[in-house]
Amino acid sequence: MKAWKPALLGATLLSAFCAAASASADTAMQTVKYRCNGSKMVVVEYPSPQSGAAIQLNWNSHRYRLTPAKVAQGERYVSQQLIWSLLDEQARLTTRGGRVLAQGCRKIQLHATADNA
Repeated sequence: MKAWKPALLGATLLSAFCAAASASADTAMQTVKYRCNGSKMVVVEYPSPQSGAAIQLNWNSHRYRLTPAKVAQGERYVSQQLIWSLLDEQARLTTRGGRVLAQGCRKIQLHATADNA
């Protein structure tokens, strides 16, 4: 008797699954490790560039969410406590008060393993 209900439910679930998969692909994060001041480490998770979403920054065993801010050159992300600035090949982490926490930050080049070759 109401044979169309299971088909409609299946189509609705499939549509919801496809939408969720598309959304997760749009928000896929890229993890980048930086070495600063010789030995300090900063790990940043960046969303896709066109998303305009916040980054996740790991510093001194703490995780911070920073949002993009407009800047004339490079990139800048801010939170209530921190500012992460990127210009050319270097980055810098400061407090909102201007105290430098890490500077001269450069991406760490990870070596390819036999599995990746």
